[in-house]
Amino acid sequence: MSQKPSGGGARVRFPVLAAAAERHLSWACDFAVAGDVDSAVDAIRDAHATLAELRASSSTDGVR
Repeated sequence: MSQKPSGGGARVRFPVLAAAAERHLSWACDFAVAGDVDSAVDAIRDAHATLAELRASSSTDGVR
């Protein structure tokens, strides 16, 4: 159930951030299935922060 963006733009330009976001979302699913809602919410928040960093990196083309 992987949701990969078409063209893979962010994945190609920022593979570490893209992998981190996917990893956090995967953990969130795993925690939810295990019934650990607090950890699932924490993982979702971490993914959100990672995605915000990915958006910021994408909008500046990696130049800061």
